[in-house]
Amino acid sequence: MNICIFYTSPKLGDLILQLPFFKAIADKYNTKVTLCINRHIGIKNILEKQKYIDSIIENSFRRGKYFFYDILDLTKELKKKDIQHAYILEKTKGTAIACKLAGIKNIYGFGIGSQKYFVNRLFRLEKKDLRFNYTEQSIKFLSKFGISNKFNENYLILDENDKQNFNKDFVNLPKPWVCLGVDSTEINRIWPQKNFSKLSDNLIKKNLAGTLFVINFMDHKNYFQEIIDKSLYKKRFIDCKSLNRFQIIHLIDMCDYFIGIDSGPSCVAGALGKNTFCIIGPTDKTLPRFTSMKKIISNIYDKSREVGINRCGDNFVQNDFEVKTISVQKVFDTIVKYL
Repeated sequence: MNICIFYTSPKLGDLILQLPFFKAIADKYNTKVTLCINRHIGIKNILEKQKYIDSIIENSFRRGKYFFYDILDLTKELKKKDIQHAYILEKTKGTAIACKLAGIKNIYGFGIGSQKYFVNRLFRLEKKDLRFNYTEQSIKFLSKFGISNKFNENYLILDENDKQNFNKDFVNLPKPWVCLGVDSTEINRIWPQKNFSKLSDNLIKKNLAGTLFVINFMDHKNYFQEIIDKSLYKKRFIDCKSLNRFQIIHLIDMCDYFIGIDSGPSCVAGALGKNTFCIIGPTDKTLPRFTSMKKIISNIYDKSREVGINRCGDNFVQNDFEVKTISVQKVFDTIVKYL
């Protein structure tokens, strides 16, 4: 039986949060699945080595005049696979159209908006379900098929040869190795860099950190420089801005534990089963469910925003005031408690 699962978000974190559901579908049918994902994600070579994944289809999923070109390309790829069941874990219509054109008989999707014309009528969500986060949406959808979910496994397992080739460049650095995920595309999630400096210094003093690898992708500020400017141990930090996603994932796997804000790298750490300390800003702490993740929230966290007004996230606070109220001491105490 050939099964294809579709998830088109270009955001790494969004895709990683769906891995437990991909595996749950594979387990339900006792077979490996094909994944269709956004080409922008850029980790095909890691995903295709997972035991529950057979192959990866990549597509750009562009809008406007390129929409139909991408759908036709996807249709051609699907026809090569002889897919019997398609699961679309979102409400996008393009993938559903491609499934129809490819002649797939069993097409399951959220069925909201124009997608409803192309998917099975018996298994759908309601528009009000879009108020819940993406994890909850997938839970609700798959429950209609009797598919249960677990979040206590390692959903990313890296190739041993790849790991050894990557790790060999760092073997002489002092341990423990700690990964810091310090930035995001959304600035309301970002914890002050001076806090990362102070936290890191405290960890070094307590021999809980020897080398700190700083993941910083965005250019809002020079995050790495801000951290080392405030630190007493400037030479203990490694700037990882130049690494690609393949390398970043191997870096996170290599480290003893991960500390970071609510963003893609923290999701990766959770999926790897890494001891993960996630600093949650003014978003939804219930979105990531990996059991290896310890979530650190502010004292003014508002539980009501875990359900949107009309859709997920439309009631998130758009400034960084809340995340700034999370103290260095609170984060440090949480790390010490669980380590």
